[in-house]
Amino acid sequence: MCFLNIARKGEVMKVYKKIMDVLGWLESAIQVIIGAVITIVAFANVCVRYLSNGQLAYTEELVVNIFVLMIMCGCALCARDGSLISLSLVFDSVGKKGKKILGIIFSVICIAFYCVLGYTGFEKAMNLYAKGKLTASLLIPEGLFMMAIPLGCLLLILHTIEFLLEILTEQAKCMQDPEVAEAAEVEEIEEGEKKE
Repeated sequence: MCFLNIARKGEVMKVYKKIMDVLGWLESAIQVIIGAVITIVAFANVCVRYLSNGQLAYTEELVVNIFVLMIMCGCALCARDGSLISLSLVFDSVGKKGKKILGIIFSVICIAFYCVLGYTGFEKAMNLYAKGKLTASLLIPEGLFMMAIPLGCLLLILHTIEFLLEILTEQAKCMQDPEVAEAAEVEEIEEGEKKE
């Protein structure tokens, strides 16, 4: 019950939402930077292979490893508004109260899963650090790249809590009527166009 009282307090929710907005902006920036790096490195490797018989040995290693961080940040951004893959057939067929119950159950299960995944990822990273394992081409500790999993899980947990608080306070987009949600989305797009 204490958790519900905290969720109802507007001030706590506003502060948490502002922190999550900043975090979401940082995650989006990371997505853009990683996307640019992957594109440049992969293109450079293609050019080198085309112009010579060799290739840049580190490109595959770098692209695969930072792609994991990109995926985890993307999943966290999706968790923010509850847009991760779900069975909408069931969710859309229940009323507002049913959506609230399903949203709470979904959030709790997801948080538990992210905790387990983050813990095992952290254990694996620490194990790799302890063994002193380095990547083949870049000679960077493998544990550094493995830390993308627990970092991503932390972001997923924070954004799932944000979504859970929105469910509890009935501010989540999925809790609104489809027509109201669509009108709000159109309004957001129009406001974004006006700012540009």
